[in-house]
Amino acid sequence: MTGATGWRPRGIFAWLLTLVACLLAVVMAGLAYCMMSPVRWDGFGKLGAIALFFPLHLLVFTLVAAVLALVAAGRRARLAECVFGLVMILTVVMALVPAIAVWQQAQQLGVPLSLGNYFANAVHLNSGRPQQKLSVVYGTAKDGTRLELDVWRTGMSNSGPMRPAILFVHGGAWTHGNRSMFPDWNRWLNELGYEIFDVEYRMPPPVRWLDEIGDVKSALGWVATHASQYHVDPTRISMMGGSAGANLSMLAAYSMGDPQLPPSVDVPPVAVYSVINFYGPTDLALLYRFCKSPEYVRAAFKEYIGGTPEEFPERYRVLSPLSHISGNAPPTITLLGTSDRLVAVDHAELLDQALSKAGVPHETYLLAGSDHGFDTNWGGFGTQIAREKIRTFLQKHE
Repeated sequence: MTGATGWRPRGIFAWLLTLVACLLAVVMAGLAYCMMSPVRWDGFGKLGAIALFFPLHLLVFTLVAAVLALVAAGRRARLAECVFGLVMILTVVMALVPAIAVWQQAQQLGVPLSLGNYFANAVHLNSGRPQQKLSVVYGTAKDGTRLELDVWRTGMSNSGPMRPAILFVHGGAWTHGNRSMFPDWNRWLNELGYEIFDVEYRMPPPVRWLDEIGDVKSALGWVATHASQYHVDPTRISMMGGSAGANLSMLAAYSMGDPQLPPSVDVPPVAVYSVINFYGPTDLALLYRFCKSPEYVRAAFKEYIGGTPEEFPERYRVLSPLSHISGNAPPTITLLGTSDRLVAVDHAELLDQALSKAGVPHETYLLAGSDHGFDTNWGGFGTQIAREKIRTFLQKHE
């Protein structure tokens, strides 16, 4: 009887501590489930993805639980103290398991990681809006739309050897997003000596299955024809994108000159120098049929392509980079998280196999404990690995 009484909260404050402890435990347990299980992206799964972006941030909850556990101990609220203790254990596991997994992979890959870099970017998100002062019009579509991109300059003088350039294509499930969406990549690539052209393309409505890739190819052609203005070598223009932007980047690179996928405006075809693919889908029918967030993906495809793979098989085929790979494809680096709840690792593996068969130089990195959009955390361990691998990839193919 005495033991039972000892666990029962006494007084309003003890009851309040117990309630807070139980609520915190439920929230953290739910978040842990969303991190471990492929809960859909357009639901609570987004919270799990964010937790995987910033795992060590979860130690803040550990600290909060520890402080509240001490308060509960002082008030002799044993039940609250115990529950706060469980929250401490759970949040430590949630924080360290994915972080250690990526750390171990970094060691295997020979990439040094920095805790200082992680915490220096603790409150920084790699996200941004169009930069009007950097914007130029790269064409006018037949529907009258002015097509724009942002030019991120290195700041170097227009003398000496011509510099390489990268056309950056934003993601957003082909239905949303904007140019200069990931500004930290642009700044970092500028530091490496690359002139960056961050393109915006038309999105639904109406159905834009030809317009999006057509606009990207138009931007590519515009960069090539204006290369001398920006001191760019027109034979060294690479493509880079994330998610839908990576799909469009690969598509533009692999289908160069294909009459099925023409540019939106009159520009010459451009041979792409290399491709940086961040978690891009390579087979759109596969993505439609087998995805951990089916409602989200299928709704996007209805807007973008107009329907299902059964209704428009040819559209799905021609918009899949795998359909265009040949020995002429440029060197490609692929980075995809093994916990990606939108684009399965199958897409990276199929691309790896196709590029190998075609004899195209390529690298593929499946990052442990990383979800779709992991590079949102600029200091994250996955992003640190990506930066180092992209740096060496670009140096190798200069």
